[in-house]
Amino acid sequence: MTGPGEGKIPLKARVLVGSCELSCDVYLHVKGYSRARVTHVDVECNELNEAVPPGAHAYATAYTKSGELRVRFREPLKAFGYARELVIMCPELAAVLAPMRDTVYVGGKEDGIFIGFRREQIRKLEAFASSLGVSPRSNRDLSG
Repeated sequence: MTGPGEGKIPLKARVLVGSCELSCDVYLHVKGYSRARVTHVDVECNELNEAVPPGAHAYATAYTKSGELRVRFREPLKAFGYARELVIMCPELAAVLAPMRDTVYVGGKEDGIFIGFRREQIRKLEAFASSLGVSPRSNRDLSG
């Protein structure tokens, strides 16, 4: 599901790929809402589908640095002048995840991408979501 929805917390963020700034909506999508089976970050922007088409995926190294979440791809993103890095400038998200340097799963979806994290980061993201009143639901509750 793209756009706002139940269990999707909008984040104020700017997104860069190489030297190109993209107009994106960034959400913390909490497990158990709007068909999410695991808590993840959605970066919704049609241009990203040129690099990671819906249904495709890639592993990347993500790390926090100076109020940013940086996602460095193993292969260059040809659609963006062979840039290798997606930068989400969101001090709030970076503070929740920091310190972090780990492998993430990046999947293409309709109108953008999602970033999947390991358990340690998911726990931090879910604690943050709970502090905002959006607690994760168990997989048994995933009916819509």
